Amino acid sequence: MTAFVDAYDAVFFDLDGVLYLGPLAVEGAVGGVRRLHEAGVATVYVTNNAARSTARVADHLSELGFNAREDEVVSSAQAASGLLRRELPAGSKVLVAGTDNLVEQVRLAGMLPVDTYAEQPAAVIQGYDPALTWPRLDQAAIAVQRGARWFATNTDSTRPTEHGLVPGAGAAVQAIRNTTDHDPEVIGKPHRPLMDEALARSGARRPVFVGDRIDTDIMGAVAAGIDSLMVFTGAHGVRDLCSAPEEGRPTAIGWNVESLFEPQRTAQLDADGATCGAVRVRVADRATVEGELDTREGQLDAAWALANLVWGGRVSIDDPVFARLDQLP
Repeated sequence: MTAFVDAYDAVFFDLDGVLYLGPLAVEGAVGGVRRLHEAGVATVYVTNNAARSTARVADHLSELGFNAREDEVVSSAQAASGLLRRELPAGSKVLVAGTDNLVEQVRLAGMLPVDTYAEQPAAVIQGYDPALTWPRLDQAAIAVQRGARWFATNTDSTRPTEHGLVPGAGAAVQAIRNTTDHDPEVIGKPHRPLMDEALARSGARRPVFVGDRIDTDIMGAVAAGIDSLMVFTGAHGVRDLCSAPEEGRPTAIGWNVESLFEPQRTAQLDADGATCGAVRVRVADRATVEGELDTREGQLDAAWALANLVWGGRVSIDDPVFARLDQLP
């Protein structure tokens, strides 16, 4: 049996919602990554979160059992440092609305971090910071209004945790967006700077990206021209999959990281509906599902078949058939 991952020389991983949820490893993630290491497949950890250093991210992964090295981690803060170095004159003042890690990356880019708009920064850069205060947002907003270039490490609207979804960096970005008439230059997924950094540093010729979000992970992979696997352990579920735009449709879907070692699911369409695995979705007066839906494999087969029917305009995501997929988010 040929596994999905056999076609690739490296696996790029999103972190939150794919490998861990806060302090907890996602089910199947540690074992799946261990199997990749045993098979000699390169692993690269690609995170939109600019809050922590790559050393701290690697330590966190290793504490959870992933045995990660710092040089395998690529963060939006690193990519931001490279972009600032290319886009701004050395020594430019940059107002940082982010953690100390982002401040350090601005310094490494040869820039001067500042705290207030009165210091006349040439640019503002935002990143996720759980301790971000409203006065700091005020300073950034006024600086942008007064002509500073505006960068954001990422615009993820939410962040998955072991307790549920919480606001992500995109919520703070939107707060400043409400005060001005333009958008920031975004570094993280789905935009190219972070993905280009990961491709360049890994040297991978045919990687696959594993993610849990359509709007960042999957669209980022499509934008970078690489394949993707969407897993259902984080932010997005079957309705998000089925309503994904063409540029946000994954190459394959899986329950978790261990799905890399399963065959790729392929939906076969015909005049009456779609079949995937042992599950058939029929198009009738009301769409119906035939087959076993009490296993994860059956749920995923049904989700993939439904996605293809929705993408082909054959059924709607409002169809009652979606209520049958009660084991998926």
